[in-house]
Amino acid sequence: MDIYDLMKQVNEWVKEILQDNYVGVYFHGSLRLGSFNPNKSDLDFIIVVKEKIDNEIKQLIWDKMLENEQLFPKKGFEFSVVLEDNCRNIKHPIPYELHGSRDWIERYKEDKTIVINDDYKVDPDLASHFNVINVPNDKMDFGKPSKEVFSKVPKEYIIDSNYSDTLDCVEEIVNNPVYCILNLCRFYALIRDDLTLSKYDGGKWALENMNSNYNDVIKNAMEDYLSDTNNSYDNTRLKEFAQEAISLINDCVDTNKIRK
Repeated sequence: MDIYDLMKQVNEWVKEILQDNYVGVYFHGSLRLGSFNPNKSDLDFIIVVKEKIDNEIKQLIWDKMLENEQLFPKKGFEFSVVLEDNCRNIKHPIPYELHGSRDWIERYKEDKTIVINDDYKVDPDLASHFNVINVPNDKMDFGKPSKEVFSKVPKEYIIDSNYSDTLDCVEEIVNNPVYCILNLCRFYALIRDDLTLSKYDGGKWALENMNSNYNDVIKNAMEDYLSDTNNSYDNTRLKEFAQEAISLINDCVDTNKIRK
């Protein structure tokens, strides 16, 4: 199924389940930022509701996604259900009603109550997701326009949402080089120039602005990200690049007295 047809289908499922409680479905991630690769990207979206949803509705949403799991990209889906009020009046970490992703499928099948319950739940990553949704792209909005639903996210929230994941890249870069290389690049672009970029565009920005001795590493990651290639990487150079990027990020944070 074409990705845009799938987006429309997801929206129809959600509207049918939520009825009058529906506000909209907002796609973010690489799709919104223009570097979606169906073989390496998942489908990321936020479902916004007017009022809290009960456990029956939560299960209907989860079951509908699982029922149609084969329609999603290889990497699957990731979604959160969030109250409209929490999209407008942002506090960090942002509360959510329900979360679902490929990584949560097994725990959902084993015990639904782990995922579907009335517990108060928050997710620091939502600040980053909301920031991406604030990048205008009408094709990614279903329901009320995103600019009428989502407030601007304070920069310190976005940084906090990404910072620990970025630091983890120092250890994880050998196991997951493409993700870590490009994530470090785009996070530095965010910190230094207030840019919200896809991973691929983060790599392009880094080649022009980072003055790195590891441009070959960045270029290989960009190639792998948008294609089915699998370049080989030298583990020592990967770790050195990660340390260089983290140093630049921390210098920028300290210079601008950004809270993290």
